[in-house]
Amino acid sequence: MRPLLLIGLAVSSLSCQRGTMKDSDSLLYAENFDGHPDGPNLPVGWWREGSKAVSIENGTLRADANPDNNGEDFESATIWLDRQFRGDVRVEFDAHVLASEGDKNNINFFFLFSDPTNQSLLNSRSTRADAKYGKYHKLNGYVFTFLANGQPDQARFRLRDDPGFNLLLENNAYECKRGKTYHITVTKKGNRITYAVDKQVFLDFIDDSANPEHQAGIIGFRTWRTDLWWDNLQVIQLR
Repeated sequence: MRPLLLIGLAVSSLSCQRGTMKDSDSLLYAENFDGHPDGPNLPVGWWREGSKAVSIENGTLRADANPDNNGEDFESATIWLDRQFRGDVRVEFDAHVLASEGDKNNINFFFLFSDPTNQSLLNSRSTRADAKYGKYHKLNGYVFTFLANGQPDQARFRLRDDPGFNLLLENNAYECKRGKTYHITVTKKGNRITYAVDKQVFLDFIDDSANPEHQAGIIGFRTWRTDLWWDNLQVIQLR
């Protein structure tokens, strides 16, 4: 089956509005990073790979991988939540770019990731200490990219599948600017996967690709050459 792409849809049929839950849905996880002291100690269950400039700051999760000699030691950062999700889920969060060399404005998301050898990603974290992109392409999971890539007035959206970093779908639309907060919604319902920003669906894909559909795994925030924060994470089980 060919992928279904919806561009500029105000409200998805899967509902990408924040907080819209059926009675049968359930909230699996929520973190707004409030109540945690500012500093490098992340909430329980979270860990970082790549840039050491990752911290709780003013009730947000901030990661600085922008190569401007302002505390970062790598130009990539990945922050994982060590909790497995499975089945039909919706993930929502806010993201806000503070600075980015060359207007990369890179807002990536790792979805339903696992190790093909069934090893815990937490236990293998040392093998990805520099957070180089290629090291994640050997794992299982979906990779969403939302970035400016030098053109803030037209964002580039991509959905890839690991292992193999296979491009499943892409779209050039909307925007990805510094200084603006974007609300992002990722939904998996059966083998249909959507990615929405500010209630507009930009990627809509039916996964019948060569790799098996990813049914379960952990989630992670990812960036490259960008200083940004994330906030208001929710993971909802869909029934």
